[in-house]
Amino acid sequence: MKKVFTDEEKGDILKIVKVWKRDQLNQDVFRSIQISSGVPARLVELMFWHMDTLDALRPMDHLVFKGGTCVQVHLAPDLQRASVDLDFNSAVGHPDAVERKFGELNSVLEKKGRAAVVGGIRFGFLEKGWVDRHTGTITFHRRMPSRFGEVEAVDGIRVQAKSIRVQINYKNSWLPAIKSEKKDIRFFITEHQKPCSEVEFLISSAEDLFADKILATCSSGHFGRERFKDVYDMLVLSSGVDGTDVVRKLDMVAEKSRLNTRSIIETSIETISNLSERSQEAKGFASMACRGGKALVADWESRCISLIGVLKQIKLD
Repeated sequence: MKKVFTDEEKGDILKIVKVWKRDQLNQDVFRSIQISSGVPARLVELMFWHMDTLDALRPMDHLVFKGGTCVQVHLAPDLQRASVDLDFNSAVGHPDAVERKFGELNSVLEKKGRAAVVGGIRFGFLEKGWVDRHTGTITFHRRMPSRFGEVEAVDGIRVQAKSIRVQINYKNSWLPAIKSEKKDIRFFITEHQKPCSEVEFLISSAEDLFADKILATCSSGHFGRERFKDVYDMLVLSSGVDGTDVVRKLDMVAEKSRLNTRSIIETSIETISNLSERSQEAKGFASMACRGGKALVADWESRCISLIGVLKQIKLD
């Protein structure tokens, strides 16, 4: 069975969005950004919801923004890519405590009109999904409108909606970031549409993110995750990172995990070397990147070779 919302209910759902005006949230706007940026309109829409969700999470002062979506804040708009989730490290190190804080946040969001029950369906709340105790991650979902008619199942009912995945790592509470700063969040969409207000959040440094991506492409321990997007993020971050701080973070993680920084970097290099030969697959990934990123991926193999040179230098230093 599919839930059919009335026009009034659709308007009530859109009211939970505070960062954007209603006339900015339609297919024509998203498609015009697609034409300019090269990013598919459905992914463009997702970035609008990311901005609003980051703003909704601002009361959570124990969170440090990290991950692939955070990487984009450090980049020029034309090198950015769309991303499918929001990742954070929490300074609160117990899952039950994190869950309580999100329960408190939901009450605040509802009072402020940033979350509402419309037609019996909850929109805008941060709903707990699952806990992965191995990685120390709790996944929440925030149900938002879908302007393209995308549908998800809610208690057996098909609902026109799109959920934003929010992942909170509590296992890293001992080291949320080696460096962080509050920064105005600017994704490529803000080059085309101006938010109603600034969205400021505590974000991880480029060095934190680069070190995290080394760990993500490392095949030793439990860090192995061969993904083109991780290598892409390393490529676009590599020219501006301080290798000393990258190694400092890797040393801290290696010590706690009983690993070796040199071997972590070496296995990351091995992963990048293997992926460098898969240029066609990389071009498939590039559909989610802006035009400057697409041009970078078109030269994938040589870019990967240059990145390996950066990592070798970091290892030597």
